[in-house]
Amino acid sequence: MNNKEFFNILIGKPPLEVELEIEMKCREVDQLPESVMKAYSFALVKENRLQDYLIIAAMQRIQETEIKLMRYEMAEHHRTKNLRQK
Repeated sequence: MNNKEFFNILIGKPPLEVELEIEMKCREVDQLPESVMKAYSFALVKENRLQDYLIIAAMQRIQETEIKLMRYEMAEHHRTKNLRQK
């Protein structure tokens, strides 16, 4: 699965405004001199890694919250089941 397929599954197809913004930024970057392009690429690599870390941390928090919710719902289910039996 490539990045485009992953994003389509995760958030769907971006709005036209976002696609236009991406295209305009790509054209702007295409006009940069090589030295500026190298610095820009380094900055993008750093930013991308930090975003990856943020997404991983967010997914872990979501998973932990879902586990807590599931445990709570199971405990509630058992509690109400025991009350009905009495």
